[in-house]
Amino acid sequence: MAGGGRQRVREFNAFAVMRALISLGTASRSELATHVGLDRSTMTHITSTLLAAGLIEPVAEAPAGTRGGRRAELLSVERSRYAILSADVQSRNPRWLLTDLRGEPLLDGLLGPSMPAAGGAVRRAWVEGVFDDLSHMVRSRPEGRQVLGLGTALPGLFDRSHSRLVESFELGLRDIDLQALWDCTEPPLFAANDATCYAWREIAARRDELSRGMTTAADGVYVYTKFHTDGERFLATGMGVGVTVVADGRIVRGHRGAAGELRGYRYTRHGANQLGVELERIRRQEGREAAITTAAEELIRNLVVIASVLDPPRIVVSGDLGISAEKLRELATEITPAGQSEIEYRAPEALAVAQGAAQMVVDSLFSPDTHVGRPRVGSHGRTADLSYGYAPENALQQEE
Repeated sequence: MAGGGRQRVREFNAFAVMRALISLGTASRSELATHVGLDRSTMTHITSTLLAAGLIEPVAEAPAGTRGGRRAELLSVERSRYAILSADVQSRNPRWLLTDLRGEPLLDGLLGPSMPAAGGAVRRAWVEGVFDDLSHMVRSRPEGRQVLGLGTALPGLFDRSHSRLVESFELGLRDIDLQALWDCTEPPLFAANDATCYAWREIAARRDELSRGMTTAADGVYVYTKFHTDGERFLATGMGVGVTVVADGRIVRGHRGAAGELRGYRYTRHGANQLGVELERIRRQEGREAAITTAAEELIRNLVVIASVLDPPRIVVSGDLGISAEKLRELATEITPAGQSEIEYRAPEALAVAQGAAQMVVDSLFSPDTHVGRPRVGSHGRTADLSYGYAPENALQQEE
């Protein structure tokens, strides 16, 4: 095997080992070799490289076997030197979250005030200010850690392949190049629709099942909802609805990596909200509950179509409409044919989207099909360059 090809295989295998340790928590070299499908000598070389870079660390010795002999060393992802920074950039109460490499929360807080109700220039300046704050946090080494990646979740139509916000009804913005707002050469920026990040969070929550080969454990359709209000009286413009599909434990990205917004804004007629409900009809509602019912009815009808086409094992409705579970159940019973996918409702969780954005970063950093500039990491004077960005078509290979 040529030198360049051998190096690419090593990089591919190293990513696989990192992903395995992130899923398993702790494992011996022998367990990793079996889980990943590599021989022990190859595993010894890979783990030595990752230990030297400080990405993994020994944590304990495994119990002695019945035959005695030397106890195997247990390895884990390093938890004190590196971190992932993520942000849920929404108009109301934008939040940031710092996690370790396994996604365990370390710190969190608000990203300044909510977005002002003003023109497009002011709103864009607000988004630029959010990214400036995130850049400052990265440079300040929060908790004394090196941030390996920034994950951002934003509402709206998204071209994830180019980190471009195509259009956001909630933020009142369109055609925003997020890479241009991120003035740090390191760490790399990853961005996606907020509904997609919520689905990533579900994948992380089912990491143990996925690591045991239950590849469909997280499969389903994930619906993330937000109310757009004019005060607390009623829904002024309806609601935003993001829909993401997970199949075989992976996000279905679609054309150009775009995250899905139900009935994309560019295909919604003038004067109607994202669900196709006339805005004037919503404004005429006599109260918040009536407006919620109007929106919920349209959402359930759309979910019936999605369930009929995709036949998912579950549909999870989260966010603002999750608090209307009983009302939605009643509507679903009336509208949904018997035998359709089970619909689960979840109340809003403050950090759910930011947690998913952090998982997106981890998956992207240690995925061989991610073409990004990765930061250099290391300890004791030694560094490892993670800027591979190589996407081999074959499966794991043994080094020659």
